[in-house]
Amino acid sequence: MIFNAFPMPVLIGLGLFISMLLIPERTWFRSTLIVTLLLAAHWLFSYYGFHRVEIDKDNNHILLWNIDNRKFLPREELKEQIDLFEPDIMAFLETRKLSMTELKYLKEQFPQYQFNIVQGYFLIATKDNIELIDYQKFEITKFHTFKASIVGKNKTLMIADVGVKGGYFNQWQDIEKIHAEALKNKVDMVFGDFNTPYESYHFNDFKKDYQSFHDVSEGFTATWPKGLPLLELDQIWVDEDIEPITLKKFYFKDYSNHDMLIGSFNFND
Repeated sequence: MIFNAFPMPVLIGLGLFISMLLIPERTWFRSTLIVTLLLAAHWLFSYYGFHRVEIDKDNNHILLWNIDNRKFLPREELKEQIDLFEPDIMAFLETRKLSMTELKYLKEQFPQYQFNIVQGYFLIATKDNIELIDYQKFEITKFHTFKASIVGKNKTLMIADVGVKGGYFNQWQDIEKIHAEALKNKVDMVFGDFNTPYESYHFNDFKKDYQSFHDVSEGFTATWPKGLPLLELDQIWVDEDIEPITLKKFYFKDYSNHDMLIGSFNFND
């Protein structure tokens, strides 16, 4: 809880504030300012992707978005990104309040996709039918394991929504369970809202078996809250057979407080 409350930008802001208070004490002022500037440099070079990758239709793409229980979608903006990237997989989280008119719009506007509303308030769209393997729920955390065909390759995927609310502090145990289930089912790609920052200690096991799109993110890696680079909660992890190429983020002012993610990847084989 403390870790989430003090992400790097907040610590940098606190450092600058304390430095200003210590201006009369020159030695302490210089020390705190140097530490703060070092933190700022670490944050910039560790949590900002300077590279830009051109869109390549030959790559594969996944669209991931926690719509934060909104009733409506930004239709024109969403259509623009889907037409541009032609994602192989689209996954929406927290769709409990999504209007049926929006679902009808999606099905009519994008007939090339099969839209599946599954337990846990997930909406999954693929170009071929999916095969649901398993659904599990721990307290307020939930995830689905399913099979889908991506450019003719049968892959096992997992979508997860790690719960968070007052008085519930078991996210780390849930992440461990998700990791264990991913290994058990030989999952190729795990994605969702983990409600835990990427740099958390509790992703150490994940990092042994899967690679995050963190290192190929364009711009700030943080995905929440939208427009502010605070916490990287929404993540995509892939196994060694998949190569992450780039991760682009989009946010829409009047909609979800999470960024929409579009990840580009290729198969190593």
